[in-house]
Amino acid sequence: MRPTFVQLEAFYWIVRLGSVKEAARHLRVAPPTISLRIDHLEAELGSPVFERAGRGLVLTQRGEALAPRVASVIEEYGKIRAAVEGGGQNTGILRIGVTETFAQACLPAYMRAIATRYSVLQLEFVISTSAQLEQDILDRKLDVAFVINPTGDPKLTLVPLGIQPLTWAAARSFNLRSPLHPSHLLGVPVITNPHPAPMWRQITDWFRQAGLEPSTVCRCSSPTVVAQLVTAGLGVSLLPRRLIQSAIEAGIVCGLESELALHPSRMFAIYRFADGGSLIQEVIALGSKVMAEAKLLDPAVD
Repeated sequence: MRPTFVQLEAFYWIVRLGSVKEAARHLRVAPPTISLRIDHLEAELGSPVFERAGRGLVLTQRGEALAPRVASVIEEYGKIRAAVEGGGQNTGILRIGVTETFAQACLPAYMRAIATRYSVLQLEFVISTSAQLEQDILDRKLDVAFVINPTGDPKLTLVPLGIQPLTWAAARSFNLRSPLHPSHLLGVPVITNPHPAPMWRQITDWFRQAGLEPSTVCRCSSPTVVAQLVTAGLGVSLLPRRLIQSAIEAGIVCGLESELALHPSRMFAIYRFADGGSLIQEVIALGSKVMAEAKLLDPAVD
């Protein structure tokens, strides 16, 4: 078995970018060329590395086993090429997922830090809910993500970074008292991200400690928009303090302590355990540094 470098390269970029078309675009060749290279690779291996799933491709069991090994080859080749060309820089595309709170508080500084360290690296940022970002890592649509309370799939490596402070927030017109108890919110609209988002789990767990369920629920996929709805006086929510702090300081809404224990919002960097090369470790360290400078997180206390 003697697969060629261009066959491995085609395989690597299909895994990274999700399609033959995108791999071809990145490598600046025609899609049939990429398909032919994969055909030859599968002939060398004696088994398929991809299978069709709807309109897309997913890795076979053999492909899953091959992916991290090919990734290490391509990464090492990139280092050799950079050393030969004198640049000493990582090249290619890095796809990073972040939550909306991270994006608001840290993304400009984070992008600047990465661009300063890796001037020729192409960055692609995805801003979404933690649950969706975790799924995107599992689906290989992202390389690394910063998320709250991941479910912890065994395919993932989780790097704990700290705790994101939370507060119950409500317009003054609701006349809610602090500390807040679930019984105070009977008949009050509760605005939350939909299941299985961490916000949903935290709110429902909080109510269930008192043997209650929220009587009126409004689901909204964007935490930033949830904060806007709370500010507009349309309901209450459990929010990252950073998202609602300016409205609290302006006296538009009240930040309320909780009478019952809240499940903490623990921030993690996550990536597929087989894909954690030196570049991933370095961009996680940069993200942690930027979050510390922005005071986004409290230290984790076990």
